[in-house]
Amino acid sequence: MGLVGGIGSGKSALASWVSHHAPIEVLDGDLLGHHALKDPTLARLVLDRFPQARSSDDTNSANSDHQISRPALAGIVFGDDPESLSARSDLETIVHPFIRRRLQDLIHEHRGRSDCEGILVDAAVLLEAGWHDLCDHVVFVDVPEALRLSRVTETRDWTRTDYLARQSSQWPPERKQDAADTSLDNSGSLEDSGPRLLSLVHSLRGKTSASCP
Repeated sequence: MGLVGGIGSGKSALASWVSHHAPIEVLDGDLLGHHALKDPTLARLVLDRFPQARSSDDTNSANSDHQISRPALAGIVFGDDPESLSARSDLETIVHPFIRRRLQDLIHEHRGRSDCEGILVDAAVLLEAGWHDLCDHVVFVDVPEALRLSRVTETRDWTRTDYLARQSSQWPPERKQDAADTSLDNSGSLEDSGPRLLSLVHSLRGKTSASCP
């Protein structure tokens, strides 16, 4: 089951709640993106394209050839101007195949487990990257924009400009909601939305062709 939504919709917190209340695995797309940037081969390709993203803290390190500053890279690729759009497309061409392969491997691994009741794929660009074809069902996590903005400014120390730059790198929430199979309101507490998502996972288990949704 894939989870999508606007930035600050609480997908990760919701997935974490479910995984703590049932034997359900969470595949974190952001974490896999971190792994991609630490892969020496991919990191070298990224720095060949974005030399200004090299970490200044590691210039004297033996591994300095593949040390990437994520904040510097984010400053290059997030935004809706032509330069940012082109840079983001180039970065995605490098790292997205790696992330997709890891998702495929992990899904295959967990599907074969008798103790797995479900798999949640928490990936911000699940739809944009075309990874939704790895899922049997996609849930849109619905939260009003004002609340999402409030969450990220409080928990991530972002400004409104930061939020808008990151959101511009994704489909509008309305487009994601239209593309999803189900919408789930997450504007309240996790004690309210968590059980509803867990119930949905369980209800779909018998309707899919594999052991895990």
